[in-house]
Amino acid sequence: MGRTLARGREDTEDTIGDLIKQPPAKPPRVERIYLVKLNFQISENGPRLDADMEEIDSSVLYRYRWVGNRKGSRPQMYLTTDKLDYLVGQALPNLRAAMEEMGRQDTRLYQGLLQITEHFFQKLPDGSPVLDPGKAGLAGEDFLAVAWEGTAGKPRERARDMIGQVADQVKKFALAGLGIKSSEAALWTVLFNGEPLATDPAYAAVVVRSREGAVAEGSQKSLQGICSVCGGMNRPVTYDLSQLDFLKCYITDKIGFASGVSDEGFKNTFLVCSACFRSLLLAEEYIRQHLGLRIGQQINFLVLPAFLIEPDMGREDLEAWAERLRARVGTLSSAAGWLEKIAGRGGLETELADFLEEQPQDNLALLNFLFYQKNQSEFRVLGLVKDVAPGRIAHLLQHSYRLAGKGEALFGVDHRSWWLDLTRIYRLIPISEGRRGAEHKKLLYIYEALLGEQPVNYHFLIRQFVALAAIFQTGGFAGTNIQQPQAGYEELEMGRRILQANLLLKLLREENLLEGEWPLPGVCELEGLNGAMQDYLREMDYNGPATALFLLGYLMNQVGREQAEAGYRQKPVLEKLNYAGMLWSKVVRLSNIVFDQLRQYDILRYNEGLFAIMKKLFDAHREQWPFSPEENVFYILSGYAYATRAAIKAKADRENNASNEGGTVQ
Repeated sequence: MGRTLARGREDTEDTIGDLIKQPPAKPPRVERIYLVKLNFQISENGPRLDADMEEIDSSVLYRYRWVGNRKGSRPQMYLTTDKLDYLVGQALPNLRAAMEEMGRQDTRLYQGLLQITEHFFQKLPDGSPVLDPGKAGLAGEDFLAVAWEGTAGKPRERARDMIGQVADQVKKFALAGLGIKSSEAALWTVLFNGEPLATDPAYAAVVVRSREGAVAEGSQKSLQGICSVCGGMNRPVTYDLSQLDFLKCYITDKIGFASGVSDEGFKNTFLVCSACFRSLLLAEEYIRQHLGLRIGQQINFLVLPAFLIEPDMGREDLEAWAERLRARVGTLSSAAGWLEKIAGRGGLETELADFLEEQPQDNLALLNFLFYQKNQSEFRVLGLVKDVAPGRIAHLLQHSYRLAGKGEALFGVDHRSWWLDLTRIYRLIPISEGRRGAEHKKLLYIYEALLGEQPVNYHFLIRQFVALAAIFQTGGFAGTNIQQPQAGYEELEMGRRILQANLLLKLLREENLLEGEWPLPGVCELEGLNGAMQDYLREMDYNGPATALFLLGYLMNQVGREQAEAGYRQKPVLEKLNYAGMLWSKVVRLSNIVFDQLRQYDILRYNEGLFAIMKKLFDAHREQWPFSPEENVFYILSGYAYATRAAIKAKADRENNASNEGGTVQ
């Protein structure tokens, strides 16, 4: 991929174009974001600082070379940044020094930097460079001296505090003059006498050289050797891949892992030439921007294609291939966007068939899903699912579509509510935010199963679903990935999630990925139940014990409705459930309580048949009850959830029929 992207783009202007990043995310309730341009001017009247702005779009990002910031503790030196502290501190002096090292003092860029750093900057007592607000006319001439005396701590800490104060001064001045809010100022850049310094060709050369790091010409970490990527011999290669983000070796600080037990690292075992390094650099940036996706607020992943043979395609073909791949994986991640896009078109089945129509180049590569967390300079790999065939993505989308259709028929409401994608699965597995490093493994375990066709433990899933219901019942949403519903809708949302959990079990069962489930003795006799309930029990493959628990939950819902009408805000019948699990003896006791409450609320006569069927099934399996305490709770909740949804569906059907009849009369 990197070689295809790099082909015909040896010029630094082309290379830096491939390094341009996406615009920063807009904060909530912010419609427009801007690039603020700090214009340093020197005239007969002395130095002066002005500010202007430009609304951010792709052309602005390219023109002003938004390539992000340097990673980790590396010296900052980029002219367009989202951190104003860098521009009023180290960036401009560092860039000037880098150009002197390259011998580029004859450029317009260097002369501008020289004028700005000499006329607007000075050094703090610890030697750190900083913009002087006094020289820029933003504060009194003694601003830095007074501010330094007001700081405390070690010199480095005091300098950091000082730079922050200067950045605040500059931001306050710029935003007041431009009439925008701080949240709207997304990027900052530097002009000299009205000319943007980032547009100078010399700047592109410096940025590319800084990104190429050790393979850049003249680097001390470059040596003659064999490239481990392409096999090229007797060419400049490097063992330092620190400029890469994730396509690199991670164990670089343990001498025992290096060939020859060398402080210099992997210089004998993993070396990369300049051409391959640039290809890796371009591929990494492209993948991050075009094949990077997110699930919820915590899980990021990259789709890394492993080509079976090097693709014989040009850049445009590769970009079209990657766009099609992202669309499909993105729909598997969250179907909401695609469903919204096709709304109002032809039938969903036709649209899905067109969307998944196989193209000649679709199967050129196997897919690796790299799940990760990014925290400043740390790139933590959470999990890697290897060698996923592109056809697996299409298969899962088609299976989800079929299940969504069954969900719509069984529960009503639009199929969107029942489409199982990675985001919907994320909302079925409770994750504690405080233990994110360990908790994410629960979710990735399921993703790895679906993508890599690996088995999932049935009892593990049941425990997660019961824990999910407990969060809704107890209101324990804080510190988890489960979003709190609107007040008064907690029970309705819990029911919807439990039904989605049943659909997930069905999907895994049909994929032959569910292990550890109690062997199903076949669907039990359903005579005496209404047609809709029979359809549900058959579709979900409920056996006799599961059906008995389902009916108990259904009857609990009938009692709960009466309790709600009697004025209870929290239905007492739900408090009889123990979300830590219920032994068989506790289930029997609960069934007796429900029987008494059916009589108490005078609704036993409407539900006597269901109770009789439930009791018959309980008695049939009394001697060898097959379910665990958690399973008992889950299937009771499933019946409760089904009853809630069935009541809503029946009401919607009645209203729809009444509307149709009214139309006929007219």
